Amino acid sequence: MMIEESRERPLILVVDDDPAVTMLAGVALGKEGFDVIECPSGVKALESFNEVIPDGVLLDVMMPEMDGFIACQKMRNHPKTERLPIIMLTGLDDIESINRAYEAGATDFITKPLNWHLLCHRVRYVLRASKTLEDLYRSESKNKALVNAMPDNMFRIGRDGSILEARGTLSTIQGTDKTLTGRLVYEILPGLVAQRVHQSVKRVLDTSLLDVFECAWQIDRIVREWEVRIVKNGEHEALAVVRDITERKTIERALRESEERYSLASLAANDGLWDWNIAMNDVLFSNRWKSLLGFEEHEIDSSPDEWLGRIHPEDVERVKIDINSHLEGMTDHFENEHRILHKDGTFRWILSRGIAVRDEQGKPYRMIGSQADISVRKNAEEQLLRDAFHDGLTGLPNRSLFIDRLDHALKRNKRNRSLSSAVLFLDLDRFKIVNDSLGHLVGDMLLNEIARRLESCVRPGDTIARLGGDEFVVLCEDIKNIEVAKGVAERIQHALSQPLKIEGSEIFPSASIGIAMATEEYNTPEDVLRDADITMYQAKASGKAKYAVFDSSMRQKALALLHIEADLRKALENDEFRIMYQPIISLKTNSIISLEALLRWHHPHRGIIPPSEFIPIAEETGLIVAIGEWVLRKACVHMCYWNSKTITPIRVAVNVSGVQLRESGFADTVLSILDETGLPPTLLDLEITETVLMAQDQAAVDMLSKLQSKGIHVCLDDFGTGYSSLNCIQSLPIDVLKVDRSFICRIENDEEQIKIVETILHLGKNLGIEVIAEGVETDNQLNRLKTIQCEHYQGFLYSKPVDEDEVERLILVEEKSSARKCC
Repeated sequence: MMIEESRERPLILVVDDDPAVTMLAGVALGKEGFDVIECPSGVKALESFNEVIPDGVLLDVMMPEMDGFIACQKMRNHPKTERLPIIMLTGLDDIESINRAYEAGATDFITKPLNWHLLCHRVRYVLRASKTLEDLYRSESKNKALVNAMPDNMFRIGRDGSILEARGTLSTIQGTDKTLTGRLVYEILPGLVAQRVHQSVKRVLDTSLLDVFECAWQIDRIVREWEVRIVKNGEHEALAVVRDITERKTIERALRESEERYSLASLAANDGLWDWNIAMNDVLFSNRWKSLLGFEEHEIDSSPDEWLGRIHPEDVERVKIDINSHLEGMTDHFENEHRILHKDGTFRWILSRGIAVRDEQGKPYRMIGSQADISVRKNAEEQLLRDAFHDGLTGLPNRSLFIDRLDHALKRNKRNRSLSSAVLFLDLDRFKIVNDSLGHLVGDMLLNEIARRLESCVRPGDTIARLGGDEFVVLCEDIKNIEVAKGVAERIQHALSQPLKIEGSEIFPSASIGIAMATEEYNTPEDVLRDADITMYQAKASGKAKYAVFDSSMRQKALALLHIEADLRKALENDEFRIMYQPIISLKTNSIISLEALLRWHHPHRGIIPPSEFIPIAEETGLIVAIGEWVLRKACVHMCYWNSKTITPIRVAVNVSGVQLRESGFADTVLSILDETGLPPTLLDLEITETVLMAQDQAAVDMLSKLQSKGIHVCLDDFGTGYSSLNCIQSLPIDVLKVDRSFICRIENDEEQIKIVETILHLGKNLGIEVIAEGVETDNQLNRLKTIQCEHYQGFLYSKPVDEDEVERLILVEEKSSARKCC
């Protein structure tokens, strides 16, 4: 039921057993442009539908014979009023009555007493909404009718690949609509087709773009071809329109075959056409054919040599073979890409196509075709090929091309063992500093200059490539021995060492170089490159601007480091770390004042691995942060236990890595561990080497100052080996200086060394800094330290690093000795 379009004024049926209400409603609605029919009961209202269908109903709830709920329900069941707008008028405002009204089919409800002005507005709004819904219903019905009339198959498909609705002949072939709905496309379509459909649905939902593709699958053992168009249909589903294009594709193929056989000459109006009379052996060239080669019409005659004679010497045999193959019936048509000489003396790339016309015996008597200038495409292809195998910044070969050439060199060397090749792997020293300080533009300019300098250092047949970043490689082929490769490395280092100016900045570049000979033992180019890379890192480790030659021990060392890293990641979980402690002694009392915690790794297969092997790897991988926390926590727990057995508290010194200092939460971690273990901050020393501390930024220094303010001692380890100045020491938060063992080991016989140590002692005393001599191993060293009034020492003379049990024994022995002295 809809509002009748022919009415000028909407017709409202007012149903109420109270005459006053119907009268007042009629007056109010009449003033607002409505016509009104009054009915005293629901029964009368239903009877009136036989004569006229109103545009809307105002229906009272409380009426005799039939209440408003029942009347509303019957109106909804009436075939002409199933969508008729019904507003119920009620004095009941309880939730149950409201729910009953909506359950009965009411469109809206208004409570009494009525506000007549508001009532008119509500009626107008409900009628307008009803008309909108009716228009939508009609549109939907029309669309459904159109969809049902279309020959295409349609599917609503969800993002998960489920079929929400299916319409069309495909659904009847694969199954009924009901059996398809709710199933996945993978259940009803071949695997690859279903995968393509599902991917398309997800892409369309993500991009809102139409996707069109063609596919094929068998139905009743017959291969059918389909065009699939998928478009977004709401936020979570797509509409797939599937059309059977089997007949169209068959016609297209037939037409294409026909065109290839009989009308290739009319492919494009811009192509040059040729018509070859085989019997007469002359060729008619179109004006466009001639102009493609830069000639006027009269400058080319009808000889086949006008064409074949201009083809590039490298291409002409292939063209003749392809023509003969087609004339002999071995191919459906002739097609060839070749270079042909232009009037200006340059070669142009041409695509030439043709087809033979045959007599009743199948013998060709005529061949017609066309030619098109494809130079632009071929140049683009060549550029793409170059880009695929060359570095975009420097123009040098890239990794792919280098690997290919190295592979060829290896194979050639295996065939001829008198030949040899070498790979030089270069990594620029301090390139990151250039990038960070001068910017990436200057960095790129530097890389270009390095590439040009490298080119000047090698022979024409050698290959230079950029692998990426600041890494370059050189392939020297057909060399006699390793000395030749060393000579190339030395030339490169000399060329790179020359200063260059870029954007006003003077830069002194250098490179570390690893050399690996590409001998017959290598099976793959990647293996040679790997060994050259390993060797480069060996060269870099021995100092900047160096080169090194590969030997097998380097590979074993690299593999060992790799294994150490892998095992190191498991060491904490497997409880493989142990802490050894070395006492720090007071020279006055000969008693322990502190213990330095020293980490040891008990590897399950290799035994004890020294810190020098695994600490650098832990720092490089970041594992040192977790290991450092473990050491600090363990040492604090031990000290709390041991100090419970002593009268005089003993401090503990824990080494800190530069990596830990760069962690923003390091200070909070230290304080948290102290709080957790109960060790007083005054009993903790954090040892940092001089070199590490000098390299830290202000944030790290501020963090140490914060820890120092809590009572923790900051200890400068290995003092004298770095480059700290008196001013640096004064500005840094330092409580303890540890004189490096390199000074202590020479104080017995070297007066200059004893003066240096004495100067450090005076420096510490003047600055209020405690000084400890490290590495004391003999009585003579100890006596010399006493003469210059050194107060604390550490070394093998008193004790080597010992385990927890031995520490406890030393402490108990010392406590007993102290007790006897007191007695």
